[in-house]
Order: sequence, then structure tokens, then C-alpha cells
Amino acid sequence: MGRTAREKAFRWGTATAAALAMAVTMAPMSYAGVADEPPPQRVGGAPKIPQGAVRAADPAAGQALDLSVVLEPRDPAALNRFLAEVSDPGSPNYRKYLGTGEFAGRFGASPQTVAQVRAELAARGLEVGTLEPDGLTMPVHATVGKAAEAFATDFDGYRLEDGGTGFTNTRAPRFAGEIADDVRAVVGLSTLARYVPRNSGTKGPARLQTAPDGARQPRLTGTTGTMCADIKNLYGTASDGYPAAYDKQDYWSARSLAAAYNMADQPNVQTGTTVAVYSLENYDLRDISSYQACHGTKASVSSVRVNGGPSEPSGIDTGVGMETALDVQTVIGLAPQAKVLVYQGENTWDDATAVLRRIVTDNRAKVVSISWGLCEANTPAEVMDAENLLYQQAAAQGQTVVAASGDSGSTGCYNPYYDAPNADRLVTDWPSSSPYVLGVGGTTMRGAVTGQTTWNGSGGGVSQRARLASGSFQNRTGTGYANVCAAGSGETCRQVPDVSAVGDPATGYPVAFGRTSTGGQYWHIIGGTSGAAPVWAALMAQADQDLACQANGTVGHAHHALYRLPATAFRDVTTGNNNLTESGNRSGQYLAGTGYDLATGLGTPNGREIVKGLCAAVPRSAASTFNALTPTRVLDTRYGLGRAGTSPVAGNGTVKLKVTGAGGVPATGVTAVVVNVTAASPTATGHLIAYPNGATRPQSSNMNWLKGEIIPNLVTVPVGKDGSVILFNASSGTVHFVADVAGYYSTEAGGGTYLPKSPSRVLDTRNAIGVSTRTPVAGRGTVSLKVAGAGGVPAAGATAVVLNITATAPASTGHLIAYPNGATRTESSNINWLKGQTRPNMVVLPIGTDGKVNLFNAGYGTVHFVADVAGYFTADTTGSSFHTAGPSRLLDTRYALGTARNTPVPGGATLVLNVDDGHTLAKAKAVVLNVTVTAPTSSGFLTVWPDGTALPNASSVNWVKGQTVANLVTVPVVNGKIDFRPNAGSVHVIADLFGYYM
Repeated sequence: MGRTAREKAFRWGTATAAALAMAVTMAPMSYAGVADEPPPQRVGGAPKIPQGAVRAADPAAGQALDLSVVLEPRDPAALNRFLAEVSDPGSPNYRKYLGTGEFAGRFGASPQTVAQVRAELAARGLEVGTLEPDGLTMPVHATVGKAAEAFATDFDGYRLEDGGTGFTNTRAPRFAGEIADDVRAVVGLSTLARYVPRNSGTKGPARLQTAPDGARQPRLTGTTGTMCADIKNLYGTASDGYPAAYDKQDYWSARSLAAAYNMADQPNVQTGTTVAVYSLENYDLRDISSYQACHGTKASVSSVRVNGGPSEPSGIDTGVGMETALDVQTVIGLAPQAKVLVYQGENTWDDATAVLRRIVTDNRAKVVSISWGLCEANTPAEVMDAENLLYQQAAAQGQTVVAASGDSGSTGCYNPYYDAPNADRLVTDWPSSSPYVLGVGGTTMRGAVTGQTTWNGSGGGVSQRARLASGSFQNRTGTGYANVCAAGSGETCRQVPDVSAVGDPATGYPVAFGRTSTGGQYWHIIGGTSGAAPVWAALMAQADQDLACQANGTVGHAHHALYRLPATAFRDVTTGNNNLTESGNRSGQYLAGTGYDLATGLGTPNGREIVKGLCAAVPRSAASTFNALTPTRVLDTRYGLGRAGTSPVAGNGTVKLKVTGAGGVPATGVTAVVVNVTAASPTATGHLIAYPNGATRPQSSNMNWLKGEIIPNLVTVPVGKDGSVILFNASSGTVHFVADVAGYYSTEAGGGTYLPKSPSRVLDTRNAIGVSTRTPVAGRGTVSLKVAGAGGVPAAGATAVVLNITATAPASTGHLIAYPNGATRTESSNINWLKGQTRPNMVVLPIGTDGKVNLFNAGYGTVHFVADVAGYFTADTTGSSFHTAGPSRLLDTRYALGTARNTPVPGGATLVLNVDDGHTLAKAKAVVLNVTVTAPTSSGFLTVWPDGTALPNASSVNWVKGQTVANLVTVPVVNGKIDFRPNAGSVHVIADLFGYYM
């Protein structure tokens, strides 16, 4: 049955699983007409005319319109239920997010609904495009005249109080009764008003005559940058009528703000996350380069232009690009390891919604920063309805959306540049008032965090649209709360902001924006809640970079977890108010006070405590035990095994490999697989990234190759929800992948636990260790190696052994096949080599009944084998269970990640890596690392061993000068640390975590 326009506009909200019955979904009205022919219904609320707008010329009938018809989810109640569970720390489904592209299949409109709506729109003469990836949005092209006829509405033109002009439909669009209930909104019928950047004020411009781009040395990746002296001196010099400005008094540099908010120098930072910056303007990358050069950061910043992107050029004269510069630079300054994607579109309602849709459906960024908004009273209802669905999708996918709460205090429609009627009307800002968006207010802070107070421009108050179940995340009300959203029994209105950060332009953010005529760079001090929002976006990125969150799911829709954190996680703001207007009838509205309030929310961040709280709320990954398998080939792209077709994997292409149910791996209960992957016939230099299907591709690597090489490496990789893993060809050329499964980790009973050992050499055919003579292994020859009772492996009770095997001095091309003695030799390979090469690889294999394993030289020339024991598995419970984690980068000496300097490790020197992050790895007994060495200045080898123990006579990675080589290493952890030592020359070392034993 049909709903009234008002009911359709107010039926969304959020709920907890326990209070799902109180979710904000209005019941449909009954209709007394003919049941099989319901009358046409209008969809959405009445059009909004901004305050102060006056009638002007109507639009021409032939004027083009690009519209979005947004459909209802197929089961809104199921969507609400899923969102409640996935964001509730008390739910067993906490942070079990949907993967990219899964939302449409699960919650998008049904194919029947799509077909019916498409047919009606086409019948009305409208051009209907392809359904968007969200499964809910149908792009429609029309003219004003066609739209008026199709939707039974007129269009009126208006002149706005700021001098702009636009038009809007006079009535909500009408649909046939059979489909009206399936349509949520039509976006793009109105061009009145638009989103406004939420920055405020500037001290400057301070002028630098020569651009500093590239003039300074990069500092540590993951370490908060320090503002360069020349810009700090520039601010400290009065010029052009602007007084001198000083850090912590008149502005907050990135390092000073990070220190005040306990966000500086994030310890044990893992692989960086990606932050999407929402932008409705162009910007100049040279501004970003100047900022990075000054602060020594090297963050990746790139753009995604939606529908062609914005057309208005950026520049100091127009101010276009200032907002984006502020957002990007604030994120870089506080989360320097994050990548930044700037999504850009024209500032129209349809394009503004399209930009958000692209951010969400791409799902490339797990944190989204929005510094554009408009008061609820002036934002079209259809825009809010459409965008709220996208915010729900973001929450379902584990994306955290952060938005500025506005710069007009409690009176969100107030504009200081013109005298609008009802300027003191209490109203909140959209999109910060969405229940799925973290709304960020503003403070004034000078000297120290203890002196902070409310900035009177801090947007806050009570939403007139969004309602929450009383048991939802916002289980408290701020002073001055009123039921302005007509909440029913068991409901409350959404309150804004949730949190705060510096917003006052008098204590704002240093921003590089605009170029001088001679190529110099202008620097400003900018404030507003659009500076505060990216502060919290950077903090959420820091949380996502924390190993605990990386191992068990990103922060996502953080409201439920944030509101449960102890008060010590926030710096409460207890003074000031957000009354910006001069009207006295609401003086002081709203007042800051102890605890949550409608001026600053929960307060400003105590960053490290918030990260700890958000990530500690995540349970550890399931404890698993190991099941060794005789190596079995499950993938060979050369022959179409495990993948359709025999073509190589394209550059930057992927192979989705179903590992459960294949090669002896069971169909259920599997948490990770151990696979030996070989890259063959690569046409360009590159590397492999292996990761679970459904996860965001990490920055880790598993092996590196040169053009034409055959390179193997053992890979331990978590399994996706569907039992698949992804093998990504990170190169510009093609490559063939071969994969042999060697074992799996499972939560089912019957597997082995692990006992790590400091590396111990048990075989070296060069020196008659483990064999009787110093002779190489003959072509097609076998070494039968006794491992039971050797290298710390007990004489009885071990089921599988972990060996690091090196092939050296081969007389011809060949490969190694390792298998348990007594078993039939397989065709799977463990190491591939060319004549004269030295190649290492880790091997995990079952032990034969006589305690031996066989190493077969599948080449026709001789070769020497060296083997070091790294640990063993036993069928009893005396060992440790495996937990999946990452993939996460723990160490990269090229960028000072995990170490104090961005310099190579000298031969004979020991690099100590602290892996104790205080929670996830605090009690780890061993870690599984993929260790890569690159840019060695001479041939040599690397030894990885537990800290606090003697340097063993063993190697983990071997190389020749200039080579990049990777190898999987399982190493015990002592004192929370592990050690790395090259024997000669110097070399950069990279280590990626794939799991740990506890």
C-alpha cells in the first residue's frame, strides 16, 4: 500500500539488535481504494525553499536534468538488523562486514522491482541508465519539460539571498501506486541551495616567495611530521597587516595537535589505511606537495573524478580548493602513513550524491572525511533519504564516515554574510545528523588541552529528522534536548555532535593554499569544524592501522563502541556554548557541561586510549591448529588448473583461488592455508600480494620477481568467508601463478599445535652436516634427512616440521620437491632455481613414520641443500595455537617503519623489532612473517631469530648483490622482540605479518 510523503521521508533510523522492534520505520497507511489498482502516490517530502529566496524566471523546458531514482532496499528490517549486529561489540556478528559488491545482492532492490520501475520511467519518456553498483540507484536523463510531465509537477525559478539562482519542482514526484512504495527518492529535481564547505576564517595569507617543494628530507613514515622552521618563522613574522602567529596559541601544527590529543608517533603502526576525502571542488596538488615537503611526509594523494569532476578552477582569488587542501593536509599531518583518495564532483545535488555513492561502492577507503554540509532545513529531503541509504551501506561494509557538524552553532541555517530570516532557528547540519555518520563539533584551544572550551560556531543540537531507539548508541541526552523530531515511545531524536576537535579559526590549522605569481606558496590559518572532522578521520585511520583492528576488522560504524568507552578516552569540554547569533532569546544554547553535551558531544580525543578501546573491543581471531598435507597442486594458470583458461594473469590482475575443499583442505572450519606459490614467465618486474577474498588489498608482499624469473615462496594466508584467497599480480606485465597447498589451519579438532625453535642447522651438504660426505646432491637425486631428534625436534611425537631450505651452487636449472619419507613423491615444487643461483624457501611438511623427510633434486645438474629447523608441530596440546592476523607491514627500513631510521641495515649489525603492541601480540610465542630484502650492496644472507638468544648458525633469506628476495619466516618471540642481522654489505629489510602463535 502507498505511504504519505511525510511518512516516506521519516522512516529511516538506527537501532540495536535488542531494540530492533523500535527501529525508525513507520508503518504504512491503509488505503481504502481498489486493492489491485492503488492510486498514484507522491514520493518524498515537499520541496524546500531556502530562507530569503524570491521567485525568479522559471527554467526552460528544454534544460537538461540528470536525476537519480533511488529505490527501497528489498528488506529494510533485515538491513537494520544487520547494521545493529555488525556494529554492536556485544554481538557475535560484530565487524563481520560485507565485502565490496555484496550489498546489492543482499539488500539492493529485487530484480522485479528494478524492472517495474525501469519500465514505468521509460514509458514516461525518460532515459534510464544502468543500475548503479549499490543495487538501489537508477540514473535518469531528462529535460525539465519531460520531468514535469513524468512526475506531475511544475518547476519554479528562484533567486537566492546570496545572489545565486536555481529552480525546484513544486511538488514531490508522483509514481504509479504499484511501485510508489518501492521508490525512496528522486534526486536532482532541485538546484536550489547546495552543500557548503564547513571551514571558517583565515589568518593570512602569509606569503612564501619560493615554493619549498622537495627542499627537505623525508622524515619517518608513521611518525608525526614536524613543521619546517621556515614556515614556522613565516607565521611568527607580522606582515601585510597580519600579526605574528605562534604554534599552540594562534594555530596548532600537526605535531603539537597530535601531542595534545595523544595521537603522536603511533607505536607499532601497521600497514596504512586509505582515507577518502569528499570534495565538491577542484584543488591544486602543489599545495599538498608544499605541505608534505615542509612536514617530511610522503603520503600518497590521488583523485577520483566522478561524472567528469568539478569544472571550476581552483585558486587563491576564488577560494576554490581551500577546503580540500585543509582536509587532505590535516589527514596527512596526523596519519602520515595513510593513503588519501580525493573523490571530486560538481556541487549539484545529483553529483554530490553521486560522489558519496562512488566512495561507498568503490569501498577502497575504510575512512571517509566529509567537510561539506547544509542545515537540515535547507537540504532537500530526497537528498537526505538517498544519502542515508549510502551511509547505511558504508556501515555494512565497515567504512567509518566522519562529518563536520557545521560552523553556525546551534542555528545551523545562520549565515553571517547575509541577514536570513529566522537566523536564530535551532537546527542541525546534514550529513552530521545522520545516525550513521560521526558528527564532529569544534573547540577553542590555546596552550594545552586542559584550557579548551567550546567554540561558539560548533554545530550542535537535536535533529528534526533522525530518530533512534532508546537503547541505541546515544543512550543519553544533552542539556537543552527537546523532542523536535516527534520521537515516539521508546525513541529519542538524534543528537549532534558526537565528538569534537579544534574548530575556532583563531586557533586553527596551518594550510598551504594558493600560489604566488612567481610560483611561491601561500600559507594560511584556517578553522571550522571542517578542520575538526579530518582530525577524527585521521584518528579512525590510526585505529584501522592498529594491528588488533587490522587482524579482526576495521572500526567501521564506530558509534556503539565510542559511546561505551570510559570517560578517560575523551578530554571533556565543560565550558562555553554554541550560541552564534546575537539574539538573546536563546542565549547560551547549547551549554557545554560534564559528560555528553550538545555543544561538543563526548569531547576531544585522548587518541591512544580511543584506539586501544576501539581495537580491544574486537575479539581475537579464532585459535587454530595445523594440519600438514602432502603437497598437492591446486592452481596452475599455464594449464587451466584452478582457473578457467590458460592465459597468464594480467598486470595488476588477480586470481581468485578457492582453497577450501581442494587439495585435501576441508570445506569448513578452515581459517588459513599454507600454499607454496610460484611465479613463472613474468613479462615485467613485480611482486605477489596474497590476501583473503573479501578483504581490502593490503600493502604487504609475498614474493618479488624480475622479468623472466621463476620464483617460489611459501605463503600463509587467511581464508575469506567464501573459502577463497586472492593472488594479486602487482606488476605492469603478465605472469603465471602455480600454487601447491601444503597444509591448513582449522578450528576443528585433530590438528597440531606448534612449538617454535630458534633456527638450528640440520643439513648442509657443503659441510657434511646431516649427510656423510661433502658432496652435492646429484641430478635427479634425493637426500633423506632425519629430522626427528634433530634441531630441537623430539625423537617422537612430532607430526610435521618447519624447515628453511636453501638451494645453492646448482649446476643447472632445477627445482626441489620435499615430501615425507615413505610417501609417493608428488609433482609439486618448493624451490625453483637457475644455474648458479642461491634460492631459499620455507617448507612445512609431514614427517615420515621413520622420522625422515626427503629432498629431491628435480634438476639434471648437481646442487647443494642447506636446511634449518624453525619449529615443529605435535598432535598434543603442548604447543601453541595459530591466530590469523594481517597481512600487515611491521617493518620497512626504507621508510623507518618499525625502526628509528630510514637507512639500510649494515652487515654485522643487529636490528631489533619490537612486536609487542600491548594487546594482539603481547603474549605471542612466535610470529609468521614474510621477510623481504632489497637493494643489497653485496651478496649475503639474513638471519632472523628471537631476541635475547645467541645468534644461530642459520640463514632465513639469501641473496646476491642488487637482488630483491622474499621468504616466509616463523620465528619465536622473546621479550616481545625479534632480531634481524645481515652478514655482509648493507640491505633494506621488510617484514609483513601473516599470523602468530599463542
